[in-house]
Order: sequence, then C-alpha cells, then structure tokens
Amino acid sequence: MEKITLELPLVGIKVLNDSVVGFENVDVYHGVSYCDAVRLAMFGEELLVKPGSIEVCKWAPAVLGLKIPENSFERGLLPRLDSVAGLYVAPLSRFLEDAPPDVVIVRGRPTQMKRVMEALGEGALQRTYYGEIGKTALGVVDRRFSLKVMLSYVSNRMMALLRRWKRFDDLIRTAMRTQVLTGALERVLKNTVADMSICRNSTVIPFEEGAGNVSFFCVGGISWGGNLPANMTSGFPYDLIEDIHDRLEYPGKRDLHPCPGMNPKA
Repeated sequence: MEKITLELPLVGIKVLNDSVVGFENVDVYHGVSYCDAVRLAMFGEELLVKPGSIEVCKWAPAVLGLKIPENSFERGLLPRLDSVAGLYVAPLSRFLEDAPPDVVIVRGRPTQMKRVMEALGEGALQRTYYGEIGKTALGVVDRRFSLKVMLSYVSNRMMALLRRWKRFDDLIRTAMRTQVLTGALERVLKNTVADMSICRNSTVIPFEEGAGNVSFFCVGGISWGGNLPANMTSGFPYDLIEDIHDRLEYPGKRDLHPCPGMNPKA
C-alpha cells in the first residue's frame, strides 16, 4: 500500500496512573508547558512530566490530572484525566513492545492528517466532541464553521510571528502565571478557536475515548510548542497507529518492537 510520509517524528505518551516506578531514571521535566515537553520529545528527549513540572501554563496540570481542580476555571476544563502520578513523554521509537504508549501524537499538514485518518477509517475517530472547534477539527471544516476555522489559522499565524520577539514571549509567560488573566482568556477562546490542542485534544480525548482525534493548534501549541501554524495535531490510541505503522514514514522511525533487552529508561 502507498506510504504516508510525515515530516515530524511521532511522540508516545504513557499515562502513569499510580506511580512512576520503572521511570526513576528518566529526566523530570521542568518548564513552561506540556506543549514544550512534547516538543522536546520530538527532538529525541525522554521526559517524565509530574505534578509540579509545569511552571507557567494554567491549563495542562488540571487537564492532565497532575493536580486536583481547585477553582471554577480548573473545574471547567473538560474532559480531563483523573489524578495521575505522571506522564512519560518520549519518541515512539523508545517504547518497548511489552510497555507501549497509551497515546501517540502525530503532527503534520492537513493533507497528511487526512491520509492518516483515511488509512485508519472513520470508525477509528472520536464522535463525542464532533463539531466543537475548541476540542477537535472533526466536523468543523464546513460552511457553518468556516469563520472559526479562519480565526484559528489567523491567530496561530500571528502567534508564530510574535513568538520570535523575545519580549513578547517574556510577556506571555508572565501573563499566563496569572490565574485571573488565564481564566479570562479561556472564556474568550472557548468554542471560538482551538484550545488545549496538545494536552486535552491530542492526549486526553484519545485516551478517554479510545479513538483518534485531530485538532487545530492552540496559542500554546504555537508559542510554547513551537509548531507551525499551517500544521495540525492529532492523537491516537497506540493500537490504531500500530495497525498502520508499516505505511508511515517519519524521521527516526524504527520497528515498533525493539530487540529484547532494549530499555528506553536505562
């Protein structure tokens, strides 16, 4: 069958519900956001995202189950994971056959995402949030939602330009440490443009629904995740990617079943 070529490596996510036993030798992430941790994994790093790891973003900790929601803003961030001990984030090639990731994040141009979805088949994609642009791109690319799609692309392109200006990046980091401003921004963005594209849309929704999801990038995905505004993000349960892995070509690709003895945490 025809190959599907992607320009970006695939990133695996393992949700560690009860403990981080077995992952003690993995570097603990400390930084601005979950988007940033996924970005680093794309470049080959293995990271453990734990409670307290995310220092700036106010969305991801509650959404990813890294903290108990403490106010109306955090309680309104849905869907979200139950309390977890951490998330192991690494290139897909680092995972062992007997310890696969729960979710695989795939990013690329809309045409590439379309080919991946076609290879998987419609039944592999989530329907719960169909048509809600904040959570998914599925069902929104039609006449009713054309303005929202355009707003997503425009806002992402503006953010991609502004992030090159260090003072703007510093300003965003300072502002996003403020709960009041973050909550206000969430009310503006909700159901208007893509929101929480990497943490919720590409990780939580595929994990909770057991089905694939495709999303436009959010502001954080562009500014902190370093993603191109013309691209899209998606997340799929591991078994779905395993089914079509032979058709995928991407940087750093290896057999999904490394030789016995390979240990990604050594």
